[in-house]
Amino acid sequence: MKFPSFAERAEFIAASALVVLTSLSGCAADVLNDAGQTTQQPARTATSSSSAAAPKISSAIMREVTKTLSSDDFDGRAPGSAGEAKTLDLLTTRFADAGLEPGNNGSWFQDVPLVGITAHNVSPMVVTGATNSQSFAYGSEMVIGSYRETEKINITDSDIVFVGYGINAPERNWNDYAGVDVKGKTVLIMVNDPDFGTESLDGLFGGRAMTYYGRWTYKYEEAARQGAAAALIIHDTAPAAYGWNVVESSWTGPQFYAQSASGGADQTEANGWIQKSVATNIVSAGGQDLPTLMQAAKNQGFKAVPLPLRVSMSFDNTITRLQSKNVLGMLKGKSRPDEYVVYTAHWDHLGRCKPAPDGDNICNGAVDNATGTAALVALADAHARAGAPERTLLFLAVTAEESGLLGSKFYADNPVYPLSQTVGGVNMDAFLMAGPARDVIVVGKGKSELDNYLDTALASADRVSKAEPTPEKGFYYRSDHFSFAKRGVPMIYFEGGEDLLEGGLAAGGAAAKDYSENRYHGPKDEFDENWDWRGVMADLDVYYSVARALATTNEWPNWVEGDEFRAIRDASRTSE
Repeated sequence: MKFPSFAERAEFIAASALVVLTSLSGCAADVLNDAGQTTQQPARTATSSSSAAAPKISSAIMREVTKTLSSDDFDGRAPGSAGEAKTLDLLTTRFADAGLEPGNNGSWFQDVPLVGITAHNVSPMVVTGATNSQSFAYGSEMVIGSYRETEKINITDSDIVFVGYGINAPERNWNDYAGVDVKGKTVLIMVNDPDFGTESLDGLFGGRAMTYYGRWTYKYEEAARQGAAAALIIHDTAPAAYGWNVVESSWTGPQFYAQSASGGADQTEANGWIQKSVATNIVSAGGQDLPTLMQAAKNQGFKAVPLPLRVSMSFDNTITRLQSKNVLGMLKGKSRPDEYVVYTAHWDHLGRCKPAPDGDNICNGAVDNATGTAALVALADAHARAGAPERTLLFLAVTAEESGLLGSKFYADNPVYPLSQTVGGVNMDAFLMAGPARDVIVVGKGKSELDNYLDTALASADRVSKAEPTPEKGFYYRSDHFSFAKRGVPMIYFEGGEDLLEGGLAAGGAAAKDYSENRYHGPKDEFDENWDWRGVMADLDVYYSVARALATTNEWPNWVEGDEFRAIRDASRTSE
């Protein structure tokens, strides 16, 4: 578990650039030339690992799989839908064609039991207790749903309490619920955590970088532990890191959760979001000023503020129980097959969602995450053509990421292969078509020794890694690598860079902003025949090299000393 020595790093530098090629003669690959056009590479013959360059990754596979997965025929790839069945068929066919074996004891699949709950007949949210009652509309002003497997939710005259950030963190001497009983009440909660807006990374809650306490998932979990009837998060675009359009699209269709023995009885009756303007009106009606309360909530020792108001809302639930599936392909290691390196990407998206102005209501998820799923196929093809490395490579396409990382969490809780024997891996989620860049952006840079594998791979391409520019958005907790990290497995998650060869940082920032504001989690995240794939293919070369090095070295990279996941990893490796 020590960090690789210089000599050992040199070995996997060579392994990244010089890899085994199989004797798959007649196996050609379509790649992009410097002009971004498709050309066909000649067939390869077997050579030794010490003399062969890494195989070109097929741009044709990337385009074909991305286009197919994001077509209207796949209906947005919602778990449990006909789109899921088509996705599973495509992946198993493509994995088999690439030369992978089924990764779960002869099966391509791991069943993931989910419950889908769809709210309908949603009443307006009515707030009373002031001089005049207030009514707020579903969709445009508030969204609501339930984790409980019950057909009817009816919350009547529930007292309202403003609980600041809704955090209970004993290790930080912070408890927004101290001295207040919220059982049966409705709590108003701020998004993100108290250090939001801090420029440095110093602070009780990690400074500018969001902690898990800032994520909406945590806030609902804690409200349930406190016995609240309902939890309403106040949407604010900057600390949430996305606009109301994303909230509305994501929360107004079927919501999927892991099936539980209690049917969600230990959860709040209702969870939702309200517009900041709605919260302003509610708090004002309760005789308080929202900006003043929000500023006070940033300070240690903040006390929750009961409001002399009550809220009522109701809705019906359509409940479906289903077995969604993770897809797992395997390239078995030739000398240490019981040591595993994993690629992860989620195949699911939102299915049908709020229509765009032109009436289109299919959230196709072309970038998010048909591209990452296609990358699994393209990388499987490349690794198989290169030949099996020493360790086993797993290609894991997980379900229900959009519903809270449910597929990856299920695998991490129920691993097909021991996590103590899982060396580490890389996660892929949403490749932007911005063009080639001088850098890559590492989400959670500095957390593990995998950063050094990445930097090695980048060096040969004259590129560099940079920390995410917006750690306050909490991206570290928003993709599937987090499910493995919580169990101690070192995972690296990096994205295409922002310092573009054509246009620099300004162009990169503009591309990211355009996607976030106009396509992310909306019907216009669609395949475009005019996409520039050069940057994506350059990034895939890096993804290939990092995993190939991990699958070739004898080392077991770890989290850095002092990281929150280090002790978990040390314990799992020591207990072998």
